[in-house]
Amino acid sequence: MPAPTVVLVEDEDQQRESLVMVLESEGYTINSFRTAEEACEKLKSLQPNLIISDVKLPGMDGFTFFDKVREQFHSHYVPFIFITGYNDPTAIQSVKKLGAAGYVTKPYELEDLIQKVQQILPFTK
Repeated sequence: MPAPTVVLVEDEDQQRESLVMVLESEGYTINSFRTAEEACEKLKSLQPNLIISDVKLPGMDGFTFFDKVREQFHSHYVPFIFITGYNDPTAIQSVKKLGAAGYVTKPYELEDLIQKVQQILPFTK
């Protein structure tokens, strides 16, 4: 069984590199991008099993990226986890209304994110 593919969009280099390292150590195949625009371009040739995206990104924000992904994959549902620094009920409610599979608020423990990923993509390496 091939490893599930995860697309990660995070503009903070250190954060992105840490997430890639941890997710790869769990056996997932990771395609990481600094911007949503880069990810959108590459999604034309990828078929991810999960997308993890920061909400606040340079250029296109995470919510707009979510909408673009839904347009691009209209016949294939791709679960989406948001990473957000907005730990207020309104922002969390917005994420839920969009239909995202989950969210993690910053600062967060890497284990918490891994646990969410494993709930959505159970995988034994």
